[in-house]
Amino acid sequence: MANLNFYVISCSANCENLDSRSLYVWGEMGAARWLPDSAREVKRRIEQCKIKTGCKKCNAEIHRITIQRKKPA
Repeated sequence: MANLNFYVISCSANCENLDSRSLYVWGEMGAARWLPDSAREVKRRIEQCKIKTGCKKCNAEIHRITIQRKKPA
């Protein structure tokens, strides 16, 4: 079966609460909700987020994940 490689971003919005239960995990942009498939795209989305939200401090982290498909297409 296929292995799908994507990137996910996590942050705590302004570094206010570093409790893992309060972390935001995101990959969407606007109305589209897909995970980026390149580190370059992740960095672009983080820069757009910084401009949009204006957080005082950004603690976004990039995580590479692999999703294993088990069903045939």
